[in-house]
Amino acid sequence: MYLFSRRAQLSGARLRDAMGWAVAAGERVTQTTGLPIGVWSQVYSPGVGTLVWATFVPDLATLEGATDKLAVDDAYNELGDRAVEFVLPGTVDDSLSVVVHGEPDPNRQIEYVASVRSTIAAGKIAKGMALGVEIAQKAEQITGVPTAFVGDATGNYGGVAWLTAFANVGALEAAEMALNTDESFIDLIDKKAGGVYSDVPGASTQLIYRRISG
Repeated sequence: MYLFSRRAQLSGARLRDAMGWAVAAGERVTQTTGLPIGVWSQVYSPGVGTLVWATFVPDLATLEGATDKLAVDDAYNELGDRAVEFVLPGTVDDSLSVVVHGEPDPNRQIEYVASVRSTIAAGKIAKGMALGVEIAQKAEQITGVPTAFVGDATGNYGGVAWLTAFANVGALEAAEMALNTDESFIDLIDKKAGGVYSDVPGASTQLIYRRISG
């Protein structure tokens, strides 16, 4: 399974119109491809005004088929042309990640997603992937909330991320507090993560997303 996402940063002009356009674009992709597209806003995090359109696909053939359908869909392309009205030039990026651990639950009501990203150090790919799953499982045990672990298939080589979805901001806060005060989780990170993931400042980041639609 893969997680595909498209990221763009709004210019800040005509914000209400921009958000309406973003939602309409996501809805059109869902209508045309049949893939459920979630539209998310990056909140309480760096990159103010960043939006993400995201979906899970079982394989690359499904993603290719969806892309081909959109390429000939006039309504979608008209919405794409309007991006120049709302998006800062040069800020649109696609990303593709392989789901290593966890899977989406379509029956869960999700409003927030917390993302922790890092990069596996050179020569530590096997250890980094195995430890990534262990960290996700430990977080699940402590918080009671499923945590997905994904590896980048495009972009940053060795890039990985832990993604945790929450029903509301209260659940997000409770989980963050539980992890930050659990000695066993802190001990796991301190003892095993060093040398496995890059310790260069800025190589590991934390972001929060809030669902707009989808």
